[in-house]
Amino acid sequence: MSRSTAPTLSHRLEYCAYRIFEWMLKMISLETIFKLGEFAGRIFYRYNSIRRYQVNRNLRLAFGDEKSHSEISQLTAEVFERTGANFLTSLKIPFLNDAQILARLHFEGLDDFFATTSKGGLVMVSPHMGNWELLAQAIFLIDGDFKVGTHYRPLNNSLINAVVERRRRRRGLELFAKRSSTHRLSSFVRGGGAMGILADQRVGDRGAACLFFGRPTTCSPLPYLIAKRGKGLLMSLSCETVGIARWKITFRPIPTISAQACADSIEQDWRRSPVDVFWFENRWRLQGNDPLAFLEKYKDDLKIPRPLRAVNLARQEKKLPYSERLITQEHHEVDFNQSDQSVRERLNEISNRGATPVDVFLAPHSQLDRVKKLSGKIITLTAETNCFSETASTEK
Repeated sequence: MSRSTAPTLSHRLEYCAYRIFEWMLKMISLETIFKLGEFAGRIFYRYNSIRRYQVNRNLRLAFGDEKSHSEISQLTAEVFERTGANFLTSLKIPFLNDAQILARLHFEGLDDFFATTSKGGLVMVSPHMGNWELLAQAIFLIDGDFKVGTHYRPLNNSLINAVVERRRRRRGLELFAKRSSTHRLSSFVRGGGAMGILADQRVGDRGAACLFFGRPTTCSPLPYLIAKRGKGLLMSLSCETVGIARWKITFRPIPTISAQACADSIEQDWRRSPVDVFWFENRWRLQGNDPLAFLEKYKDDLKIPRPLRAVNLARQEKKLPYSERLITQEHHEVDFNQSDQSVRERLNEISNRGATPVDVFLAPHSQLDRVKKLSGKIITLTAETNCFSETASTEK
């Protein structure tokens, strides 16, 4: 969704609430705001079952082979607390002076950063992790003569977006909106600039085929394309929480210029501090009229440690047009004569039975719409045709 150019009444009310809330935060210490954010996260965790389900599912998709169900449930609760703390403190950061920010910040990998910038331009690959506002502010606290830019998605509310842009430009940050041409981005890097790109979003079948936590998915090709065209290098830039209102900014070189190298770098950052990651987006969601078509992008010799998981609910066998190295198929029976509540519980039981959740349900055509509705965010395909164009996924 793109931001509105003409503010509506709703936008104006949101803007007023935003500025009043900011004014209130200015009166409170950063440590108190951090704790308030944790408390808000606990409340959000308790009463928002949809988001709780999504975070838990993402954590199972990432760590299902490594962590038990109880460990993932505990991590889910911690993610809500940490996200609340990082979100609220990010609203306070713009009102702190340099000395106040530096007192709460630790840098790691600065020598690598300076060594890389001395060779020319670079693309900084960043995940949605930790206190994001620090990623925009902290780099200007480093002594050095270099240009810094960021590729960003404008906020839907143009009034709030204008405030955020003005504050970031005040420090000298050059802003490149989401639909900026790749020529502008690569030219900035070619001129010796350091370009920051949040590169962990879902991109659908438009992305490059990569393995992420051992699972086949697609990743944004933008970071490595800009680095390649701009004759620059790649570097990881991440933020993790190391204490109450204390953070660490880490710079780490990415050895090769490729989409897979970027995905590996983001996975390494996420693994280092999973509680700091923004797990609320459905990162592994399959979508589109042919949601499995991206599997055709994988080379035959690529080892897939954790293939996708398909469950056939129909009595007849369904031969998928992809090998089991990419997607496995298992069969489970469901009594569709039962109530919707019973069928939903059975689908949840099936999905929770394995180490990782189900990626795809194959349902009888007569039950297709019902399974789509009851399975939530799990993509559902018909089990009775060889064409996947009839597919759809529903949001909870």
